[in-house]
Amino acid sequence: MNPALLILNGPVTDAAAVKRRARAAGFVVCADGGAKVAQRLGLKPRVVIGDFDSLPRPLPKWKGTTYLFDGDEDLSDFEKALRFLAENGAGAVWVVGLWGGRPDHQLVNLAVFETWSDRLTLAIVDPGWSAVLGPGKHRIPCPVGARVSLVAAGGPAVVTTSGLRYALKGFRLEKGSRGLSNEAVSSPVTVHVKKGRVWVSLP
Repeated sequence: MNPALLILNGPVTDAAAVKRRARAAGFVVCADGGAKVAQRLGLKPRVVIGDFDSLPRPLPKWKGTTYLFDGDEDLSDFEKALRFLAENGAGAVWVVGLWGGRPDHQLVNLAVFETWSDRLTLAIVDPGWSAVLGPGKHRIPCPVGARVSLVAAGGPAVVTTSGLRYALKGFRLEKGSRGLSNEAVSSPVTVHVKKGRVWVSLP
């Protein structure tokens, strides 16, 4: 099954790329106000889920769209949508609209993304591409010359890389600047996470 596309209520920087993702996705889900973003892009979600405090008014005239109210005050609409996707068999999810907005919302979004990356294969796909990678070898296709940043997720990680200008070999990566703005010198880049978890970002 192709990845699901999850649209949040944040800025979209490359509308054409998001529309291509929507065409390739298994299905499209909006987290509450993400319905506004889908409407602006001319996309029709299969499901809109959340507490419905940020829906467009009037509601778009989408045929076949299911609105699922979830009033759980302990979860953000992003997390409600991820829970729905996990419970309905999604293995991989592309996330759009995570960046931007209120700083507290963005901090929560990043924390939710890190937590749920243990359960789902998540990737932020606009702008660029970002994911949290757990233990194992990961091959990352990217153009030669692309900027690639590695940041420890949650705590220190031990990482070995190949295909990057500044290679890391059994390096203990702490949260901070050490992995910022490396450069791909071959493709795919390989990131071997030996311990911990690592954010990998291609802006």
